[in-house]
Amino acid sequence: MCESYARSLLRVSVAQMCQAVGWDAVQLSACDLLSDVLERYVQQLARSCHRYSELYGRTDPVLSDVDQAFGLLGVSIAELEDYVNNLEPVGYPQTIPQFPISKSSVLQFPAAGFETDARDALRGERRDYIPEYFPPLVSLQEGSRRAVGFQPCVCEKLAEVRPGWQRSQVSVCVCVCI
Repeated sequence: MCESYARSLLRVSVAQMCQAVGWDAVQLSACDLLSDVLERYVQQLARSCHRYSELYGRTDPVLSDVDQAFGLLGVSIAELEDYVNNLEPVGYPQTIPQFPISKSSVLQFPAAGFETDARDALRGERRDYIPEYFPPLVSLQEGSRRAVGFQPCVCEKLAEVRPGWQRSQVSVCVCVCI
């Protein structure tokens, strides 16, 4: 899905480039071929930039890496700059959402709404050496459960799930007993 979406965006971009250089029409097969060539060229450019950044001990490429990658592919920066300056910019015909679409976090952090009240109430329990981005400690989770209305209880269900436990070891049940 993601690859087909990116490929369709690339096809529209190629059609706009063809229109910008003066073409009136382009066949679908020619547009697909040019899109494939551009896709491979951009991938090769990105790989070269990545290799140069790793060669110099960086994790993110900088402009000098892009310059060296263009040099490796035989592209003159001065000619590319001249071409871009002489070309009129063409806007994309539709609005494009942020790509790729960010997914919801699957980490087990509590929601931001009730987290602040529980953290403010139990601030003293978190040690100074534990960073804030770590998930809350067990005592913070218990406090936040109490803050949203969960009542701790000792019930038979938890004893059935964990047969080795004694009732004295069970302090908080995660179910809501009625």
